[in-house]
Amino acid sequence: METLFVSALWLAVAAGIYVVTTRQARDQARAIQLAVQAADSLRQSADSARVTAIQAQYASKAAGQRERKAAGALTAQLDVVRDSLDALQQIEQDSAASLDSVRQALKGAIHLADTLSMQVAVYLAAVDTLRDKHAEERRAMTVALEKADTALAHQDALIRALRKQTECRVLGMRCPSRGTIAVTGLMLGALLTR
Repeated sequence: METLFVSALWLAVAAGIYVVTTRQARDQARAIQLAVQAADSLRQSADSARVTAIQAQYASKAAGQRERKAAGALTAQLDVVRDSLDALQQIEQDSAASLDSVRQALKGAIHLADTLSMQVAVYLAAVDTLRDKHAEERRAMTVALEKADTALAHQDALIRALRKQTECRVLGMRCPSRGTIAVTGLMLGALLTR
């Protein structure tokens, strides 16, 4: 009878250890599940930020192309203005030029000056847009990198937690299985009752 009592006592202690380790394992499993959900959410956020950064990069490239096109148009207009100024200088040096030819040359020069100022305004607007797009691209890339770093740090923490869960130990030994606990309890009970 005493052997049965001691065996039952050791079995109860072993079962208590099992319940405690099982509860700890369940709590760790819940914590890991929450960490996995958070990691998934962070990964989605990082992916979204990456897409935004790529879109900003394409917008920046498009703005750069518009700026180059506006610069080309401005350069062409400057060449036309230079030619017009050369013609005006020739008329100025020609003492036999009629008043009508001078007026026509001045009209042409005024028109070219207006067109040139309009081309300059278009170019400056393109440069401002390009600067804005570059700034947006830098901000988007910074956000994407920060979110990616956060997601990676969270994944590293999750990996450490998963490794810790697999290293379950009780009294310096690996966590015992149910069968091991039952056999150990019976053996200890039998040994102590002798």
